[in-house]
Amino acid sequence: MNISGKRKLSPHFYPYGILLLFSAGLLLWFLLPAEGETAVKAFGDYVTDLREAEQMLSGKEETERLLEDGEAGLHVNGYEAAFDKKKQIFYLYQPAGSEAWQGDLRPYGAELYILSDEYTEDPFRAVEKGHVFEAVFCTKDSYQRAGIVLTGMPVVKIETQREEPREYPVEDIDNYVFNSETRYYGEITVFQPGSLALPENKGAAEAYQVLHRKVCYHERGQNSALFSKKSYAVKLLNQKEKGISEPLLGMQRSTDWKLLAMYSDPNKVRDKVSMDLWEEIAKAEEGFNERGPEMEYCEVVLDGEYMGLYGMMLPVDEHTLGLGEGNVLYKILDWYMPEPADIQASIDQNYEVCYPVRIRYPEKNGAVEELWKPITEYFTCKYWSIDFNAYSEMSYVENLADYYIFIQTVSGFDNYLKNTYIFSEETDGGAGYKMITIPWDLNYTFGNCYSYEPDLNYTAFNDDASVNYVEPVLEQLFRSSFNGEGEVLKERWNKYRTGILRTEHITELLQENMDHLQETGAFARDTERWEGALNSSDLSEVESYVERRMLYLDEYFGNF
Repeated sequence: MNISGKRKLSPHFYPYGILLLFSAGLLLWFLLPAEGETAVKAFGDYVTDLREAEQMLSGKEETERLLEDGEAGLHVNGYEAAFDKKKQIFYLYQPAGSEAWQGDLRPYGAELYILSDEYTEDPFRAVEKGHVFEAVFCTKDSYQRAGIVLTGMPVVKIETQREEPREYPVEDIDNYVFNSETRYYGEITVFQPGSLALPENKGAAEAYQVLHRKVCYHERGQNSALFSKKSYAVKLLNQKEKGISEPLLGMQRSTDWKLLAMYSDPNKVRDKVSMDLWEEIAKAEEGFNERGPEMEYCEVVLDGEYMGLYGMMLPVDEHTLGLGEGNVLYKILDWYMPEPADIQASIDQNYEVCYPVRIRYPEKNGAVEELWKPITEYFTCKYWSIDFNAYSEMSYVENLADYYIFIQTVSGFDNYLKNTYIFSEETDGGAGYKMITIPWDLNYTFGNCYSYEPDLNYTAFNDDASVNYVEPVLEQLFRSSFNGEGEVLKERWNKYRTGILRTEHITELLQENMDHLQETGAFARDTERWEGALNSSDLSEVESYVERRMLYLDEYFGNF
């Protein structure tokens, strides 16, 4: 009789039951943390009062070698934390607005003790102040003091393993002009917002992510190469050192990225606000693709040295634009145009370069004559034998209007023809082309202009809000309005002026970005790191300029 009233298990079940129990136990063994450990270690788990720390350090020898030699350190989610070897400071990213610690923080090679102070009970208060927590790494016989900074800014850590100088003969002009920089190879670790920010993972719960890849990088820029704080072009690599596409800082996937030093901008907001405004304009257009660069802020530690505040930029290329067969992408690098004979010489030599024009996509596959054909036709009607009808027909007038309005709004001093991308689309089965213009390199904006003043970072502020920053031929196209181009321009200006280009919206973007830079502590750290950058958090001059500029443009565009 079954006293419990429950049916007995068949004897045949017992082997299977034992197996199930063993499997469940094994699974729990893997899932549960080891004895004495928690599933995730947070900042607060290491906080110790001074008296207790002194007792633990009694009889031990203080050293400076533990962290320097890599015998001890910090892991975040299993990866080496960013560490400034000179200042002996770790930089740990915590997503803005976090109410609880994000990421698994664990020391290796030593025990970690964070000394209690006024901020340890609420470490997130320390972010804006740039507070440096005092930490001690302790082994059986020795200990080392270090600092820990919590930043609200994503952190990019790059470690160089080797370098490869590249030199090309003058005859190989495609490479000589652009690819002579030394390439550095190593590893990159990005401490960033997690998959929650990515469109393809909408709804995911992961709020913190560490991306670790091999990397190739080199210095970039023309004027920016003059600065002590360098900008870099970065290429993500897989284990076989082939390009790999990854999302960074909530932006779309890409293999190639740019790290902008923003050295010439004392406010560190011009690039970001300009790109955000163009992105808003581009998203409002449904008839064609005029997507431009995107940027998010980060802090960089390069080869154990804190390098300060940077802009991680998603570039303009065939991937971000979705280019394919029938498209050609050109980059314009200076304030003048080549002559027909110059382009013909490049065709004859099979060059992808006719300075200041460079074919960026596709890479030449045989003869380049077909790749030069769209831009040659475009330059012919725009510059060499001006034909406004042909110029208009080869363009999306709406794109030219967007570009015109944008450059005038942000006062793009360095975008007078220069620093633009132009890509072609085939029409009429390949018999004709449409050209789309996209802005690039937006540091000299909102009153900042290039000036040969090395002590002032080659930058001067021009408070004259009535300067015209577009090419005369572009202005003439819209003023002549042979096919109603002027009406298109005026209509789009009026549309944007009540939305995207409201004065209040622009000044709000400027202030919001400055607030973010300050609240994360990054602006103060960059200011301390680069005294020569002449950083200033005062936006009153820029905001005043914007207000006067927009009033001037109301009158300017009203006359079309």
